[in-house]
Amino acid sequence: MIQIYLLSVFYLVFSSLLLLVDSYRRKLSFMLKPKSRLRESARMLNLYFLLGLAVSILLMAFPMDPGPRIVGDVVPAVLVMGMAFFFRVLYSERNRERSDSYLAGRKMKLRRLGFACLAAAFIHFLFPSIVLI
Repeated sequence: MIQIYLLSVFYLVFSSLLLLVDSYRRKLSFMLKPKSRLRESARMLNLYFLLGLAVSILLMAFPMDPGPRIVGDVVPAVLVMGMAFFFRVLYSERNRERSDSYLAGRKMKLRRLGFACLAAAFIHFLFPSIVLI
C-alpha cells in the first residue's frame, strides 16, 4: 500500500525535524509551533502516538511490492514505533521536569537520532524497492 509507505516517510521526517529543532532553531523555526502543540496538548500527543503505532504495524503487514510479505521494511517500522514511544514518554505530563533535564543534557545524542531518522526516511523514499532489514 503506497499510502502507508508515504505516511511512514512523512512520520519519520516530521519526527526527525522535531528532534532537530532544538539544535537548529533558526533554520527549523517553522517546527516550533508543532513541537509546542505536541508537547502541551495531551490529545495531540496521544493522536501522534497512535498514528505512529498504526503506521508501524501497517508498514510491517503491507510492505512495498518486492519486499517479503511477512517482514516488510523492518528498519523504518522500528524507527516509526521507536519515535512514537520516545515522544510519548518524553512529552507525557508526569515527566515534564525529567524531560527538560533529559533534553538539556543529551542534545548531541538527539541530533544523531534525528539525522538517523532523516537518513532512513530518505533511503526509504528514494529506494522503495530495497527492503531495509
